[in-house]
Amino acid sequence: MKNGISIYAGLDYDIEENLSLIEQAAALGFKKLFTSALIPESENTETFQDDFADILATAVANGFEIILDVNAENFSQYDVDGLTLRLDDGFTVEQVAELSHKRKIQLNASTITEEFLDKLLELEANFKNISALHNFYPHPCTGLDTYFFDNQNRILHDFGISVGAFVPSQDGKRRLPLRAGLPTLEDCRNFSTDLSARFLAALGTDFIIIGDGQPTQDELQAVAAIQDDEIVFRARLLSNDLTVAEILSRKFTRRADVAKSVIRAVEGRQYLKEIGVTIPPDDLEIERTFGDVTIDNENFGRYAGEVQIVQDVLPADGRVNIAARVLDEEIFLTGYLKPRRKFSFKFI
Repeated sequence: MKNGISIYAGLDYDIEENLSLIEQAAALGFKKLFTSALIPESENTETFQDDFADILATAVANGFEIILDVNAENFSQYDVDGLTLRLDDGFTVEQVAELSHKRKIQLNASTITEEFLDKLLELEANFKNISALHNFYPHPCTGLDTYFFDNQNRILHDFGISVGAFVPSQDGKRRLPLRAGLPTLEDCRNFSTDLSARFLAALGTDFIIIGDGQPTQDELQAVAAIQDDEIVFRARLLSNDLTVAEILSRKFTRRADVAKSVIRAVEGRQYLKEIGVTIPPDDLEIERTFGDVTIDNENFGRYAGEVQIVQDVLPADGRVNIAARVLDEEIFLTGYLKPRRKFSFKFI
């Protein structure tokens, strides 16, 4: 995924910190930089333009795609090559269609409608130059509803438009004036940056941007590690069996045929055959519940080695070992694992 950071001129972020962040992010493989020409809270208007110019120059030198948030009143000031204009307010569908033939633009994914996109088609807009980015929401309780977010993404994807969204920093320096984080989804406001990013990836978001301007190194590394073809679940390993640990350290794919009570992995049985040993049954037989990661033991015959994530409350079964458990705060994430999607476990 070509993920991104945010850099803001004119706020309480030191320019040297800003430039250093750009270089750190570039070293980790970040490809996008979001910035804004719409910051009414700035208390340093006399230095804003100088800082802004330094940010753009450093971003270009480090190979970033620069996404500049503009509105209909000020966008002409930044009509230069190399910038992707994120069109905020006041643009007509005719203006958007015309701009799409001149440069790369981003639509506001949080407010776009299917009717607007249909009109862009009628006007023969250049969809190759169009992507979309959701808003972030500084005010607590105003972030997007997850169902609404998912539906907006579906509409945009139906038109072949890639969609990005923001995650907040929890441990870094949050942006003025509220310092309450800059998430797109309200559900993510109090999530770690890592969990927020993995949640957005599970929802099919095409790229993820850290909204706050000074995330920590750990937060940068977490977002840099996100892959669009895989969901990682943090879990606790409960089994002492080395074969079980070896199997669960690998990557899995959810089966295309969705079971009612469990997520079934495609590869578990094959992994066991490759290792060439057997898995004995556990001494204890206990009820299986939401978030348990199980592996079928030798008593299940040809199913031995099958890996499942439980999505129900199921009775104890001597043929099934409870091998691990997804962390309680992340069990909800298993509900967004779609058929044929890759997944893996990160044990803590």
